Amino acid sequence: MGLLEVTIPAEVRTRLGKGGARQLRRAGKIPAILYGGTEPPVPLAVEKGRVLEIFRKYGHTSIFSLALDGRTVPVIIKDWQLDPVTGMLLHVDFLRVDLTKPTRVKVPVEVVGEAIGVRHGGLLDFATHELEIECLPTEIPPRLQVDVSALEIGDHIAVKDLQLGDRIHILDDPERVIVSVLAPRVAEEEVAAPTAPTEPEVIKKGKAEEAGEKE
Repeated sequence: MGLLEVTIPAEVRTRLGKGGARQLRRAGKIPAILYGGTEPPVPLAVEKGRVLEIFRKYGHTSIFSLALDGRTVPVIIKDWQLDPVTGMLLHVDFLRVDLTKPTRVKVPVEVVGEAIGVRHGGLLDFATHELEIECLPTEIPPRLQVDVSALEIGDHIAVKDLQLGDRIHILDDPERVIVSVLAPRVAEEEVAAPTAPTEPEVIKKGKAEEAGEKE
């Protein structure tokens, strides 16, 4: 994915703290921070609607520009903060991007297809929802698709099984499991649970032993 033809206006934030943040939100804006590269971090204010548009249309791994102090700065959304109750966007971190140098970013994992094992009653366990990769900014994919169609019960796909070419390097543990197909839970519980003798059998056995001792 290359640099989007999308530019979001940004302004340097002069009033910091909770009071300044509340004032921004009342005006339809949110506080932000711009960092990375050789320049110092800069507190910003941006329109919340424009940032949400990036999330909805392109995803947080897309590269776009901030218009700041008469120049445009290529950036990527590095992190963000949501209200734990309402889910509203409260704050966003922008990372400066040098299009000629590799960068590290976390990319969401998307499972595609229906596993054979699931059709036979197995359970799909989606364990890893994002992976950290390193590549040129223009090579960052919006998501990593993992096809589970061939998985049978007991099979799994690990990081080392992904084929992304020579330009994208996954930084996570190669043995880390991304998705697997488990046996049905009911069957697992039946196998795992020990078969304890019922109370009547214990009583009957006890009586037989007593009879043997009397004889």
